[in-house]
Amino acid sequence: MLRLLFISLWLTMHPVHVTLMSIEYDEEKSVFNAFLQVYFDDFLIDYNYLEETVPDFDFNNGKEESIRLLDNYLHNRIGLMGDGRNLDFDITDATMSDNELKMNLIFRPGMRAKIFTVRNAILTDIYKDQSNLLIFKYDVFEEGVKLTAEKTDHVFNVN
Repeated sequence: MLRLLFISLWLTMHPVHVTLMSIEYDEEKSVFNAFLQVYFDDFLIDYNYLEETVPDFDFNNGKEESIRLLDNYLHNRIGLMGDGRNLDFDITDATMSDNELKMNLIFRPGMRAKIFTVRNAILTDIYKDQSNLLIFKYDVFEEGVKLTAEKTDHVFNVN
């Protein structure tokens, strides 16, 4: 009886699948600073979806190697384009605590643009209810959107 109750409760409860991302232009440095947060257990599932094996990520002792592996993963999952041109990024830091993987990135646009496209496809191949929340700020323009499995990118016209 207890087992049946547990299974019933488990089936009615649905876990939340969400990431948080903010991208803000730094006029002084002419770069975009980005912050990305994903639950670590979800990240491992998504990483395993792309790769055959999942390495042991160590953000304390093996941070440099873990960031290198994150870089490959993120280049497959996120992106920022300015006026149709892909902007490359570097991971400046990554930490993991309380099952939250937090990453800081820098995008270097090399020019000013008027139309930006942001893509976030983290977990969208796995969870149809995935929500990738995004805040984009460029000069005085600021907008927040929710990206989903059906809509993995959004265009911002900052005119």
